[in-house]
Amino acid sequence: MHPMPNIIKPTSPRIYLVLLHAMFLVFYGVHLLSPMTRVQAGLSLALATLTLLLVTLPRTQLDTAWFVGLLTLGNMGVLVASAMNGTSTTLWMLGAVVLLLAMASYAPSILHFGLLSSLVIGGYGVLLHRSTLLQTDEVLVLPALLCLVLVFVSKITTTQAEIQRIVGPEEPTRDKSLGDPLTGLPTRGQFLERVERIVQYGQINRSFRHAIMFVDLDGFKPINDRLGHKAGDAVLRHTAKLFQSCLRQGDVVGRYGGDEFTFLLNQVQDPSDATSVAERILTRLQSPIDVGEPVHVGASIGIAFSTSMHETAEELIRDADQAMYRAKAQGKNRYVISDQADIPKSELQKRWKRVEQLKWY
Repeated sequence: MHPMPNIIKPTSPRIYLVLLHAMFLVFYGVHLLSPMTRVQAGLSLALATLTLLLVTLPRTQLDTAWFVGLLTLGNMGVLVASAMNGTSTTLWMLGAVVLLLAMASYAPSILHFGLLSSLVIGGYGVLLHRSTLLQTDEVLVLPALLCLVLVFVSKITTTQAEIQRIVGPEEPTRDKSLGDPLTGLPTRGQFLERVERIVQYGQINRSFRHAIMFVDLDGFKPINDRLGHKAGDAVLRHTAKLFQSCLRQGDVVGRYGGDEFTFLLNQVQDPSDATSVAERILTRLQSPIDVGEPVHVGASIGIAFSTSMHETAEELIRDADQAMYRAKAQGKNRYVISDQADIPKSELQKRWKRVEQLKWY
């Protein structure tokens, strides 16, 4: 088995967003008038509400489009209202806008970031106009801000390209000899390594969902025992090709061992994305396989969807494996979706405890 890659777990976005928001609060606090006006009191209450959300919201919601948008535009609203009430200076506005652009860069996609940054820069231009500050020096700041946005876009694009490299199909130039010698599929170690990377990426991008299918052939052992290993090998080679024909773009199937196969299904937006693959497998396995005489095999399939309960590839595969055994117990040649009943009580308690610990970080 290949060793798992050493992937550094990402720091929670909460830390960076809290720092950016705290710096914004400092900028705002410096320009408060004493005694505080009614408008300033209202703006301070809005900032307090955003701060409370930022420090209490579960981690899974921190890097969603709605929250990053709310935090960025909420602070932008405070900036605009402060400027309209004459409590801001050009330096304060410029510093605040740079902080807001940094906040917007935590949006989950280039589209969301582009929209937020356009609103922020547009708002800054309106403030300059309303404050009659559209002089040469101030106007030159706008292209500088646009350059900053381009830097963020470049970084986001590079990150997404790396993500596509991780979750996309294997490079065709990869040495085929590294795969399973009988079927040509990824070996157990290679498959585990791939899933581990996907699990780690899922901890960065909470909107990314994937699933594991654990497949065990029904009726393979009698064929292997009665007709010999050559016939059994022919069945495995045929089945491997059939499984590959059932994949969607970006999915991976590997030979886990013996007559067991595992599928990594990427970009699973709905359970039907996985169950449709399972149904396709069961349908195509109904056709006979010619090994000198026609033989039939079926499949018991367990499906496990990625959740916060899965920290490692082994946990996700283990849950799919347990669901596969339930499929066998229910009569074979079917698929079963994993649920918490498949997880031993002690293991389930340990996972829930871990989820609660990570929830707020």
